[in-house]
Amino acid sequence: MHRESTRYKGAMHAIVGLPITEVDDLVAEVQPQGVVSVANHNSELQIVITGSPAPVEKVSMLAAQKGARSIPLKVSGAWHSELIKGAEQEFKEALDQIGFNPPEKSIILNVSADITTAADEIKDIMSRQLCSPVKWYDCMVKLMDAEIENFVEVGPGRVLAGLLKKILPADYPAKVYNVANMKQLERFLKE
Repeated sequence: MHRESTRYKGAMHAIVGLPITEVDDLVAEVQPQGVVSVANHNSELQIVITGSPAPVEKVSMLAAQKGARSIPLKVSGAWHSELIKGAEQEFKEALDQIGFNPPEKSIILNVSADITTAADEIKDIMSRQLCSPVKWYDCMVKLMDAEIENFVEVGPGRVLAGLLKKILPADYPAKVYNVANMKQLERFLKE
């Protein structure tokens, strides 16, 4: 992915204040002018766009005209866009060398927001996720539909937990935990 980001200059902006349908329409309007697409559907009204700098700027300008805020992100590439497509096949070939077992618990795929336990499906979608939008919002809605109450963000920071708190209704009976490193994860799993 890094190699591809050095080949093709990219940009990403967070669009705050428009639903996904309106951002999709703006992206479709600008796509004939260059590479631009949705990278992340983070919450109902927070969508990240990605692509070549000029088309990303154009979508941002159009979104601002509709009353949204556009926030340029400090990134080194146009992640989740066709500008890094060159990494996808190579990653798929690397994954093909690894044996995958079915998971013990079902997994929600961030590319489709579908639930699966199929090892081959998980392996296939792992390479596709490099250039596909992350459907975080849809995944969290799916978890709420399944009445999941415990959420754990594993890794440094609290960005995903913060997004989740924006998605969860005020009366939803959720507990949100943050686990920053392996030591904390081991301790958390024992509790």
